Formats: sequence, structure tokens, C-alpha cells
Amino acid sequence: MAPTAAAPTFAQRALSTTAARRSGQSPALPVHISSTGTGTLQTVTVPGKAYTFAADTYPVLGGTDAAPSPVVYSLASLSACSQVTGHVVARDLGIRLGGWRVDVAARLPTATLVSGAEGNPNWESVAVTLRVQTDLAGGGTAAEEEERFRHFASEVERRCPITQLFKLSGVRYESEWVNEKL
Repeated sequence: MAPTAAAPTFAQRALSTTAARRSGQSPALPVHISSTGTGTLQTVTVPGKAYTFAADTYPVLGGTDAAPSPVVYSLASLSACSQVTGHVVARDLGIRLGGWRVDVAARLPTATLVSGAEGNPNWESVAVTLRVQTDLAGGGTAAEEEERFRHFASEVERRCPITQLFKLSGVRYESEWVNEKL
């Protein structure tokens, strides 16, 4: 019997859309992280990548505030994923983008997390303001430009996995999208 090649590990497998297209399924992006740590300080690695990042927490929770907290990373993920998804959506819609400015404000109740009270430790509310430079100005009437931008923003929120994670978790989610001239 001929030796068989070892199957690639999860971290080595590249994103392949060919088999998924043939089967009618959506392609999936395999993601894997690994972490080590002591106390509240943790180092997170992504197998096969050259970068790592650290997470800690606030002193009130026993941390040293030596690195961003997981709750800060969750909001940063929302900001970054909105921009990345916006890039993909803009490409699909033929929109040219310039700079982004994303501000996220959120309220996290701490009674369940800190003192063990009954309740939901999830975010209470998240408000996002996204200012995006686009080439939509000057391409039609003001109403047409506004409609194209609204469609773009709606598609970004629909297709962004992190936005959907927040929305589907029951968080009171609000967003304001501002179209700025490129």
C-alpha cells in the first residue's frame, strides 16, 4: 500500500472555495487561535502567523491593565470588521473608498461579572459611528447618492460577522453612517 500524505492540520489548511462552490455550500474561513497565560494576563497566538497579542483586564477585576481587555478587543473587533467588510462590499458594489473613522461607545453592566449577581453579563448597548470617504458624491442626484450609501451601509452591517454577533446577541445596537466626500 502506498503511503498516504498526512491531512493538513487546521492551522495549515488554506481557504479553498472550489469544493464549497461545487457542493453549493458557502466557503468557510478556518480560524484558530491558541493562548497561554497566568492570572489575568494572556498571550494569544494565531498558528502559522508571525504575530501575537496580549490581553489583560482592569485592576477592579484583578488585572494590571498591561494590555487591552477582552471587552476592549470585542469593540475593536466590531470597528475593524466593519471596515474590512466595507472594503469587500464596496468592491462588490463598485464604490471607491478612502479613509474610515469609526467610534464605538458601549455600556457593559458589571454586576454579574464582578459580584456574581443574577443576570446577563452581555453588553447592554453599543453605539457605532462610522465616517467613510466614498466616491458617491457627484454621481447622481442627492437622493440617489444617499440611497446608494444607505444600501452600502446596510450591506456592510448584514455581511459583517462581528456586527451580526452583537446584533443577534440581543444587545441594543445603534449605528450612524456618515458619507464623506473622497
